[in-house]
Amino acid sequence: MKLFAIAILYIISRWILSFINRKSLQAIANAEGDFVPNAFGCCGSLVHRYIRIEKTISGKLTDVKFHYVESADRERECIVFLHGLMDTWRLWQHQLEFLSDRYYAIAFDLKGCGQSSMNYPRNLFPEVNDPGGDYSLEMQADEIVTALETLGIKQFNLVALDLGTIISDILAGKYSDRILRYIRCQQPLVGHFRSSIPQGAILRRKRGARMFAAMLESDPSILLRILYGRTGWSVLDRQMKRTKQPLPDSVLASAVLEASHAFQWGPRTGKPGIFAGAWAGLYQHNRDYGQFVQNNLQAYQNYAFPVFLFQGIHDIAMPPERFDGTTGMAFKVVRSFNGTKTLLSRAFDRNGIGLGDGYEPWGTFIPGCDRPMQAQEFFPNAPSVALEFFDTGHFIPLENPELFTDRLVKALNPL
Repeated sequence: MKLFAIAILYIISRWILSFINRKSLQAIANAEGDFVPNAFGCCGSLVHRYIRIEKTISGKLTDVKFHYVESADRERECIVFLHGLMDTWRLWQHQLEFLSDRYYAIAFDLKGCGQSSMNYPRNLFPEVNDPGGDYSLEMQADEIVTALETLGIKQFNLVALDLGTIISDILAGKYSDRILRYIRCQQPLVGHFRSSIPQGAILRRKRGARMFAAMLESDPSILLRILYGRTGWSVLDRQMKRTKQPLPDSVLASAVLEASHAFQWGPRTGKPGIFAGAWAGLYQHNRDYGQFVQNNLQAYQNYAFPVFLFQGIHDIAMPPERFDGTTGMAFKVVRSFNGTKTLLSRAFDRNGIGLGDGYEPWGTFIPGCDRPMQAQEFFPNAPSVALEFFDTGHFIPLENPELFTDRLVKALNPL
């Protein structure tokens, strides 16, 4: 909690500085068909594309325009990449360049991120059924699959990290017949420990979240500098970064550029869309944490394809013991003074440490289970489940792109 308070002070300081050095966002969206410069500065085989979805294949009305980067040949086996919070398609640039000659590779900017859906949400807190402003996991999964269906892609390999994984977990369960393999990166199997995410309380209160989002919108680099270990505040860069080592200037600059694309009209005109889009989604699915956990566990039952779990061991929010059978999840329900019920969660180990005080192993989600579970146990119908740890933090594709690409190729082409 003390570290989180220091992070808030850093955000406030950058917010105040933004008023002194006020300048408008300069990010320019790519045109349809623009080539993507490769690592050598030349234009490779990747191009920028856009696709608008107004009705999903499940019949839901929406209004989303996706930006995506694709390789040339749609007749090849497809790999779909979905990035995480504060990322865009650029998270996968190394993998896209390497695989583009052998696969049809496509990387989306998630709704509200990068260059996707720059007209939405109109409000910071759209409701679940608002067309274009519905950021529920099921809607985002439907929209991605509808975009792929429109492109003629019936089956695909799915590679996702962080927020992209939260969406992909539901997508893979609902459309399991479309998934060839699922490479699942940097996301707990059963939600986050609520005791370790004080920002969750902000997400559930509109006033606090609105103020927090306004601070982050004032300077798109703020949150990225914290995540990448580039704040210049030693305590934050040592203890709150999500990487093993601070990421270099080139990676930070590229990420800030993509995070700076602004809404084009409406109440948030001129503000970077990535924060409003992310907050809308987190707000909507954070309101019912128990249902979120239940939906994930149910989705896992439908996985009838190989699953690969890739995790960086230096991610402070996702220690290895969450996946190797060392740690389980304990839950309890507390009631506030106004009668509102809140579901809390924390870790428990094989010796029962972490239980008690009202906390029960797995709560009502996995009845009869009083021990931590191996990652493989969550996917009983998958033909194979592989768990691999990387000597990186949260951003594996950026921190060790060569190794990540090598392991990705092996997952796609098992011996």
